[in-house]
Amino acid sequence: MTSPRTTGVWISADSATMLRWSPELTVRHRIDSTVPGRHRSTGRPPTEDRGGEDHREEHMRAFLNQIAQAVAIDDDLLLVGDGEVVEHFADQIRTDDQSHGRKRRIEVEKSGPVTERQLLALIRTFAGSPAKRYLPR
Repeated sequence: MTSPRTTGVWISADSATMLRWSPELTVRHRIDSTVPGRHRSTGRPPTEDRGGEDHREEHMRAFLNQIAQAVAIDDDLLLVGDGEVVEHFADQIRTDDQSHGRKRRIEVEKSGPVTERQLLALIRTFAGSPAKRYLPR
């Protein structure tokens, strides 16, 4: 284990669920986003009153910054998600770490929605401390 604590984040454009794990304690945190959904093209050009990609990107930047502020700067990170949002977040964290001279392990795992128990199992395995398996008697 590189760090005494590991944070796992399941992230989508709708929300982020974070679990900060150490052998002694697990802390849960959820952040809901205000990112507007993508709309299908109607064949008409976008107008300012309907928002548009610039408006969505502004909300996305604010959402990713909110998550980044909630993640401890010395934790190893396992980032889980099924879309481009998890990749954008990983890039943001890596860039920030590089500009501040921080070194930590950051991995991205593609996955659809996971339960908190599944996320915790992924985090523990990533941290090198998988849960013990017991055989039925």
